[in-house]
Amino acid sequence: MAKRMKDFQIFRCPFCNCEYYDSTAKKGKNIGNPMMECPSCGKLSYRSSILEPALIGGNRYFNIRYASLYSNLRIVLILIYAVFLFFILTSKNFTIAIYLVVAAAFLYMLYEIIRICHRNSFLGSDKYDVEISESLERLDDEEYAQMIIRMQGIEEDSVYYYEMHQE
Repeated sequence: MAKRMKDFQIFRCPFCNCEYYDSTAKKGKNIGNPMMECPSCGKLSYRSSILEPALIGGNRYFNIRYASLYSNLRIVLILIYAVFLFFILTSKNFTIAIYLVVAAAFLYMLYEIIRICHRNSFLGSDKYDVEISESLERLDDEEYAQMIIRMQGIEEDSVYYYEMHQE
């Protein structure tokens, strides 16, 4: 599939003012290496739209990671709940209303089970380990770590915070 210009986000290098295009930022990749090398001058610049994985907490990490994956499912569930609510409010039969409430609760429980299973399978995967270990390697550079922490902050339930307080 050919890439189109709308698939890219335009960045301007703060050092040489050169425009360059990044396809990962437009695809919703919000987690990874926040430093981008300018193709013209070769200097690194910080992108605030990309977060360093080891600095953010687990819940925030997974909410960002799966936001696009589960947003469509959430919309469908909200529409189903709205239809159920309409039938409950307009129904004269109390048992149908009870069945619809039970069905809505079951659908929500199923959604949560799928979300948690998917999260747990990713948490135990090599992808997560590689992403966090690459992030920790970048943060081993003291100057880089201080700059990224100053720009992005550090959360108390992050992997990096845990590593710092191991001693």
